[in-house]
Amino acid sequence: MNYIYLHGFASGVQSRKAQYLIDRFLEKQINLITPDLNLGDFSTITLSKQLAFLQANYGEQPCCVMGSSLGGLLATLWGMANPLVEKLVLLAPAFRFSECLQNSIGSAEMERWQTEGVRNFYHYGLDRELPLHYDFFVDSQNHDESKMTRALPTLIIHGKQDDVVLPERSIEFTQNRPWVQLQLVDSDHSLGDVVDLIWQETKKFWGLA
Repeated sequence: MNYIYLHGFASGVQSRKAQYLIDRFLEKQINLITPDLNLGDFSTITLSKQLAFLQANYGEQPCCVMGSSLGGLLATLWGMANPLVEKLVLLAPAFRFSECLQNSIGSAEMERWQTEGVRNFYHYGLDRELPLHYDFFVDSQNHDESKMTRALPTLIIHGKQDDVVLPERSIEFTQNRPWVQLQLVDSDHSLGDVVDLIWQETKKFWGLA
């Protein structure tokens, strides 16, 4: 069984949350796989490329997958397509992602991005601004987590004060999906102050306790 952590948009495997979880898994003598979803060139990533990378590198073995923000969306989309994904833990998953992106950037900036073809985003993992092609947004509109019908055991942890991805989007996702558990916690989008709770709930949900 592989255990995999998928980081969020414009982030990386060196985030505090990822490193904390790597250390906790190591205490259990488990290697938490943390793929770099920037794929060597942040400017040309798309969700389709990221999903193809995950399938090509990890898609032939049973796995439990945890994803943060955009990583949570990717985990969901991968679980829809790959029956070897056995359980999901989603941390503030970026459901309705293209809408999230539009709301955070604004209509004028979206038009500029489309016209110019490239826009700079602050990359938290590398601590600098990097360009990203508009193809990223176009491709994101082709991926819809609302089509998830597979009864894949899923735990969602979402902050009540999240103003990046509203908790209502996770609440909506749980409707008519009895295999999804939702925990709303007193935190923001980063969930940085509840990392121990995330670990404790993941251990329990994945049967690692």
